[in-house]
Amino acid sequence: MKLRPHTQLLGLASLLAFACESSATVVINNLPFGTQGFSESLSGPDGQDFFGDPFDNREIAFSFTTGSVDATLTEVAFLASIGGNGTSPIQLEISTGGSAPGGTNPIIFGAATPSGPTPVTQLLSVTPGSPALLLANTQYWMRFTVPVGNDVYSIQNTNTPTLSTGWTLGTTWRSEQGLPWEQINSVLSPRVRFTATEAVPEPGTLLISTSSLLLLFRRKRHASTSRL
Repeated sequence: MKLRPHTQLLGLASLLAFACESSATVVINNLPFGTQGFSESLSGPDGQDFFGDPFDNREIAFSFTTGSVDATLTEVAFLASIGGNGTSPIQLEISTGGSAPGGTNPIIFGAATPSGPTPVTQLLSVTPGSPALLLANTQYWMRFTVPVGNDVYSIQNTNTPTLSTGWTLGTTWRSEQGLPWEQINSVLSPRVRFTATEAVPEPGTLLISTSSLLLLFRRKRHASTSRL
């Protein structure tokens, strides 16, 4: 059965629209353990070590770079080891800047709270309350803090990230109370997983493509008529 001309055109346009849609994909994955590993401390303002001594305000930051198109970051998952009761939230902040921990135009991406003291190692995930729009080919910083509480956590690190085209994952930096930021290692990055939706073509691009399909269809129809 042959389709009517306008039905054929609608099918082509629908196919084009479907091809231009973008779904959420994993753009950074460093969760699997690599050939090296290390854990770095993260604590709240009332953090204490095993002996009850102050172990407060430990922070972690790392950079990442986006690919060649704008993207919406939809989820960040990470591996954390739990110290204490596991009731203090771990907050994630995104910003720009040339050096650790960024800090330019910061936004709070969200926070995650462990399920409790066990299991000791937990995979936590954070989804933003509103869309986290990231520009193409831009370096960002992700900063981990514990804004309240006395829990002490450890964020795990390893050296085998899997990256989508154009995306990069920087190494982990740490901060202790009253000391400047420092890189923990030249090869270790946090064990994180980023899921994002990359931008679709602009409406103008879609319009041009649809017009091209219309022109192509008319040419084919004219050629078919000429052969009759």
